[in-house]
Amino acid sequence: MLAIDKPAGLTSRDVVNRIQKLTDPVKVGHTGTLDPLATGVLLVAVGPATRLVEFAHLQRKCYEADFVLGQSSPTLDVEGRVTSLPDTPAVDLPDWSRAMQGWIGAIVQTPPRHSAVHVQGQRAYDLARRGIAFDVPSRVVQVYSLEVIGFHYPLVTMAIQCSTGTFVRSLGSDIARSLHSDAVMSRLVRTRIGSTTVDGCEALEQLTDRQAIQRHLRSPLVLLERLPRVVLDDEQCRQIRNGIALNRLQAASVMPPILETGQGVATTDEDLAKLPIAAVDVSGHLVAVLQRASDVLRSCRVFH
Repeated sequence: MLAIDKPAGLTSRDVVNRIQKLTDPVKVGHTGTLDPLATGVLLVAVGPATRLVEFAHLQRKCYEADFVLGQSSPTLDVEGRVTSLPDTPAVDLPDWSRAMQGWIGAIVQTPPRHSAVHVQGQRAYDLARRGIAFDVPSRVVQVYSLEVIGFHYPLVTMAIQCSTGTFVRSLGSDIARSLHSDAVMSRLVRTRIGSTTVDGCEALEQLTDRQAIQRHLRSPLVLLERLPRVVLDDEQCRQIRNGIALNRLQAASVMPPILETGQGVATTDEDLAKLPIAAVDVSGHLVAVLQRASDVLRSCRVFH
């Protein structure tokens, strides 16, 4: 996989298309959409690693965002037509700090109408641009932490740690509306996905040919940081690659305990039991993603 610092003005798909042209026919995909306004960490899966995208969604994401209070926009950011709201009350830092506490934890969020979510089999932003009436289904997302790192009314800057699927621009607008105002997002930087920080990402303009991409490729295990891990010996690797299930006790004998918890992974037995397992060989290379089935471990992704 590649860790890229996405520049402003490009969609995540634009970045993927640029890499795809250089790696064709090798398949490329990204692990989380960033709007053109946004910059920062974009994890791009290359080749077989594209089969791991769904597991990368388990990783926590961190953002830094600017919101302008007392303004509204149909897109909830400055990319849309911004309208000033002169009759809304001014908001001070204590008010904002108290209000944002209600948006920490598991929250119900409605994605923006101008977003890439699918509605009726189409992108919501396509329907919105064509003036078609539709409702965007709400979803439950997890906000782990919110911190104000700058407040000079009407501008507020926040650090946000949340789950995949959280719309930051909706979050800023929701907090402002709870204070009888509104807000538009004027800047967004994804500063971290899992352990990958924006400072550790490659600039897109550096990835100019296949050789440059090859030099900057990272282990696909970066996409599996939230999964428990088990080490398999040569015989177990052969079995799992041939579709033979592994006895749990047999796998556990390789490296007790059977699970290594990565950054931010829940450590209760109940939580761990629900997660797939990343299986590596004795050299640390990815062999498979395993799924628990009764008293055995079966493969759901295998890599040769």
